[in-house]
Amino acid sequence: MAAFYEYRGNIHMHTVHSDGAGQPEDLAAAARSAGLDFIIVTDHNILLDQSWERWDGDVLVLFDIEVHDRELKPERNHCLTLGVHEDVSGFAANPQGLVDAVRARGGLTFFAHPVDKPGPLVREHFPWTEWDLEGFTGVELWNFMSEFRPYATSKVQALLFSFVPQYFTTAPYPEMLERWDELLLRQPVVAIGGSDAHAQVFRLGPIRRRFLSYDYCFRAVNTHILTPEPFDRYIDHDRDMVYEALAAGRAWVAYDMAGATNGFRFAATSVTGGATLGDTLEGGGQPVTFRVETPESADIRLIRAGQGVVAEATGTSLTYATHLPGAYRVEVWKSWWFKPRGWIFSNPIYVV
Repeated sequence: MAAFYEYRGNIHMHTVHSDGAGQPEDLAAAARSAGLDFIIVTDHNILLDQSWERWDGDVLVLFDIEVHDRELKPERNHCLTLGVHEDVSGFAANPQGLVDAVRARGGLTFFAHPVDKPGPLVREHFPWTEWDLEGFTGVELWNFMSEFRPYATSKVQALLFSFVPQYFTTAPYPEMLERWDELLLRQPVVAIGGSDAHAQVFRLGPIRRRFLSYDYCFRAVNTHILTPEPFDRYIDHDRDMVYEALAAGRAWVAYDMAGATNGFRFAATSVTGGATLGDTLEGGGQPVTFRVETPESADIRLIRAGQGVVAEATGTSLTYATHLPGAYRVEVWKSWWFKPRGWIFSNPIYVV
């Protein structure tokens, strides 16, 4: 199987140009501090000047847009549109039209925080409701910001998790994992993780606290990609490498705060050849062997969409053989901060 180059990035974040607290250069500085390889800035219904795209130190900074219909009440159906190179927010009122417009322009569409829950203090939430669309790229499997809203059962509780958010963070919503598996029974659907970083400052009496700073978010839920070529610090080439990996599903969602996931690998082989994340492998009715490798010992689960867990191991590897077709993905869980945490959620390998 061909060798790949691994890069760690953060997707879905906001600046002062929509509802975030920082300038683009602040986000780039936080990404450098967190050791990221790339970030994708996605302000609401505004595409920042893409001439600002650049290598900022060792971080590739890209600009895209999160589109939603401002007239829709209650507000819902936010869509991350990546790699379009133009403002497509004019299509927001028609979700299928938006997907089609982005696709016609060679871009990618990911439904943002599709399962989004209200909380006792913050009732506002923005789920995705249009599931009968065709041609979309994928879903934001884990939205880091939205996970916290239901935990805010009181102002004291909200203050507590603003100081120790790592105690509360667990995994993507179970309902989101179930929805993804349902979609995978119909078609390939790429999963990404997003921080949805805003870094806003909140006040409770005399206490002033920045909730989930950019630096903190960029050390938490990230998306790792595999590319066939290394970055060469030419913007056009490196941008293409990022979007091509996301389009192909050569990626996994990682909670890197619980431990670096660099080096995770998921592959399959059969008599017809080999495959990695996002690939389709012809089984031909013959056994297909899956191999999972993790950088640390953890609970590894191989999941077949529509069936559930088909193999499980504790350690740094799992091997499993089957002749059944389907979409196979990996979840890796580990204990951290006193409870099990979702650590790695891979995109599937499709066996036909």
